[in-house]
Amino acid sequence: MKLKKLLSVIAMSSALVTIVGCSDGDKSTVNIDETINNTGGGTGEEATASDASTCPAWAAIRPIDADGMNVCQLPANILENRTLTNDTIWYMEATVTVGNGNGEMSVTEGTLENGGDVLAVELNIEAGTEIKGATGSFANMTITRGSQIQALGTASAPIIFSSDDAGYEGSGEWGGLILHGYGVHNECLTADNGAVACNVDAEGESGFAGGYTADDNSGTLKYVVVTEGGFEFATGNEINGISFVAVGSDTVVDYIQVDNNADDGVEFYGGDVSAKHVVITGALDDSVDWDEGWQGDMQHVLVIQSPDTGGNAIEADTEGTLDFLSKPTIANATFIGDGEKDTLAVFKKTSGGFIHHSVFTGAASSLITTCINSTNGAISGTELVFTNPVADCTTSGDTDLIPAPISDVALDANYASQSTEASAVGSLDIATINTTYSESAADASFFDVTDYAGAVNPNGSDLWYQGWTIEGSL
Repeated sequence: MKLKKLLSVIAMSSALVTIVGCSDGDKSTVNIDETINNTGGGTGEEATASDASTCPAWAAIRPIDADGMNVCQLPANILENRTLTNDTIWYMEATVTVGNGNGEMSVTEGTLENGGDVLAVELNIEAGTEIKGATGSFANMTITRGSQIQALGTASAPIIFSSDDAGYEGSGEWGGLILHGYGVHNECLTADNGAVACNVDAEGESGFAGGYTADDNSGTLKYVVVTEGGFEFATGNEINGISFVAVGSDTVVDYIQVDNNADDGVEFYGGDVSAKHVVITGALDDSVDWDEGWQGDMQHVLVIQSPDTGGNAIEADTEGTLDFLSKPTIANATFIGDGEKDTLAVFKKTSGGFIHHSVFTGAASSLITTCINSTNGAISGTELVFTNPVADCTTSGDTDLIPAPISDVALDANYASQSTEASAVGSLDIATINTTYSESAADASFFDVTDYAGAVNPNGSDLWYQGWTIEGSL
């Protein structure tokens, strides 16, 4: 649809428009001699010579915004390597799909069921770039298996995904970010590798994902913020801030924030992808959700639930088949509950997990009374293990996991626990934990060695979340 609209602008060139042709990645300039309807934007806004954006030939031209920034509309399908530069607002009118790996796969990874090749498309996003979805739409971005996103923000210039209205205060205004991979998923048994095609119906009507390559690489998310998302595209069905569907362990996720999402903050569907320096604020459902055999790692995780939430700080599930469980490892997390739930973390359908050096508490006005509901989780002490938890819930909910809640974890203004217990947990030693608990499969090389509980060092030496997260979200 976008190409047709762009061509309609070009067709008017004999009287009104001059297009300067250019090679891939160069800019196309529209010189408009009189006021016309810029159909490339699809909004009915009127463009003049002074407000037409300068866009690459593969993107649709929109009027510049109120701040004088270029605005270019991304096509529905990106099938060649592209770079999103930080001198332009990149607009998503609807779903933007990178690559074609969301089609049904044959038994050979890289070859579609129809015999076509899976494209290896790389989407590069410069530091400081903003990508905006149409407000009130299911606009979202999907990176399909075989392709990669290289979103390389910095602390001073994060990459921000949001809706296209002013500010970042909304919720449920657009879709979200979805990553697919060839990673391992419990709906595709490893014993079938090479014999049965793996095609998992993925989140948000984004096509198919999954495979048998545990160390698959879907790219890099570094200093990336996703805010205002979670549009309800069907009754009771919203999209997560960031969905990781069978994403492999070679994918790099470091310094990400999901803010004000109408559904879950992040959700992991199978795969072995890990994430470090994660901030989830204002999620209206669960903040950290996993399912379908996720076995990655997380460290330095700060979760602050919305007072309006109907979910939990953690919702852990296995779903799919039970041939292998969801069993991630999380260290140095701070979970601050709020909203309608009285439980901070819930473990369902035999989900496992290894949670170390972490803090569990509730906002001052929250209803949180119980730290953990593990009634339907995996076997406590074997597949579901907490070491050195610091919690001030009324009841632990499972004395095998949190034997003795304390009266106050004493979070300071930096979200660091000042309780004696938080500074008395000893050194985080993942290698020894892996030896002690045979079910633990954490990558010891991934984890920083720490000697405190919680997302933030009590001495205030590393306020890693400052300077790049959404102003006012913390």
